Amino acid sequence: MDPAFRRFAEQCPDAVLVTDADGRIEYVNPVFERMTGYRLADLSGRTPAVLKSGAHEADFYRGLWSALLAGREFRALFVNRRKGGELYYEEKIIRPLLDGAGRVTHFASFGRDATERAQEIGRLERAATHDSLTDLPNRRLFLDRLDLAVRQAARSGDPLTLALLDLDRFRDVNNRYGHLAGDAVLQAVAARSRGCLRETDTVARIGGDEFALILPGADEAQAAAVLGKVVAANAAPVPFEGHAIASGVSIGACSCPRDGREAGELRAHADIAMYQAKQPGGNRLVFFRPA
Repeated sequence: MDPAFRRFAEQCPDAVLVTDADGRIEYVNPVFERMTGYRLADLSGRTPAVLKSGAHEADFYRGLWSALLAGREFRALFVNRRKGGELYYEEKIIRPLLDGAGRVTHFASFGRDATERAQEIGRLERAATHDSLTDLPNRRLFLDRLDLAVRQAARSGDPLTLALLDLDRFRDVNNRYGHLAGDAVLQAVAARSRGCLRETDTVARIGGDEFALILPGADEAQAAAVLGKVVAANAAPVPFEGHAIASGVSIGACSCPRDGREAGELRAHADIAMYQAKQPGGNRLVFFRPA
């Protein structure tokens, strides 16, 4: 390696890795060793694939080599794995190094640990799509998932059930015990409802005391079994500061395509059924029936 480049790399604030034209590692600088946990002796003669985390698809690496072999640099945010096994994010630039005849002799990468920034971006993205109190999907994400579920049901011909859930006498809870108690009830309903569902189902908080459930692939009979469990689970009192707060939910549901083929139509019909469920005192499930 050129002595001037080595001096530069030793003082560089970035993690530097150099391979030969075949992608075999020849050099890493001290910053790279500290960031990854690997010493040069661990890596010499190996390829940078030792850092792979499995987070990137094959197309990612095809794009990388397509750029480098065409003489262009490649920039990306990598999800790599340290020697100890933990994942980290790295902002990396990889450049082909050419000789006087324009032939590739080496590849050099320059990277910086971007783990904290990537995690903060992830937190911001989650805050935009999830309810802060219950950590459930919010109204925005619910609408996106419902549109997707309706389109998938239309393509596959599989059934789909949409349900709207409303807490019974929730205003009384806030008035009698205070808003912290109300928050505890909302969190309990979220956890209990989520515990009754499959991984493919969605429960979202879409309003103050209103939740929505999407059950893909479930016809009315299958959905009734699941939603009946949700009603039963939420009938148990919620403990809060020595009190046993009475709880209950009313659920209105409708089926696609029987009760509608569009998201807006399904929401309207589930809403009608939900208000019917609340009429005799709540704590029950009602499916939409025309007229």
